[in-house]
Amino acid sequence: MTTEEIMELAMEMSELEVEPADSSIYVEGKNIKNVFFGIDIGVEELVWAKQQGFDLVIAHHPPSAALRYEDIYKRHATFMMQAGIPAEEAHQAVAEKLTDLHIQSKTENFTRVVGMAKLLNMPFMNIHVPIDEITRKTFQRVIDAMLPATVSDLVYEMNKIEPFPHSHVKVEAIMGDPEQRVDRLPVLIGAFTNGGYSIAKVWFDHGFPGLVYMHIAPGEFQKVKAEFPDRALVLTGHMPGDYVGALIFLKELKNKGINVVSVGFSELV
Repeated sequence: MTTEEIMELAMEMSELEVEPADSSIYVEGKNIKNVFFGIDIGVEELVWAKQQGFDLVIAHHPPSAALRYEDIYKRHATFMMQAGIPAEEAHQAVAEKLTDLHIQSKTENFTRVVGMAKLLNMPFMNIHVPIDEITRKTFQRVIDAMLPATVSDLVYEMNKIEPFPHSHVKVEAIMGDPEQRVDRLPVLIGAFTNGGYSIAKVWFDHGFPGLVYMHIAPGEFQKVKAEFPDRALVLTGHMPGDYVGALIFLKELKNKGINVVSVGFSELV
């Protein structure tokens, strides 16, 4: 396979129509048979992969994060509008964070990792939103098949998904009554990061009984809990959450005859 074919596979599996800004091929590769994968790839991993004779390094997170996440965060607004929340409210909810991301992008060292990959002539790419979208859809399918259901039952089933049986970090309901019965539980993954207080507030103001985030900052959580103590907030955890989609994608690469070595949960690939 080529790097382009691998990106096309990720797009096909995620069912995304347009390649997102946070997923790119930095150094092209052909005749790829051995792949090294990690959630975060730096110069050290590139050098090691080159020494070990890998044909390609795939990162999940982009090496120049803030430069690429501004457009991706707008997916939070898209999720809201798809659920029937008015466009004006949805766009207003993401506006402040978009400004923060734009300012943050000015601090990025966007040449270091990509530049070293080029100097090493090490084929290198990252696949972010397509893998996160596989994760989001996997969780959402499990949840939707059970609704209406108690939060505790939903969390129990989510923890059966790989890699959670092998992970120290589990899916957890951190807010609300776990025995609360919910009829809707949107999974808000694949939009750069969690929506914090501002995104949760809009969903809860529109009557949604609960949400699923990968993670949330403690200060943002306290604001949500203070205003909406009766709503459910479920966290998947960042690393195992990322690996839900990553493992599905990496196993498909293996099905196509490619040897895959993963930094995390290598025994599951």
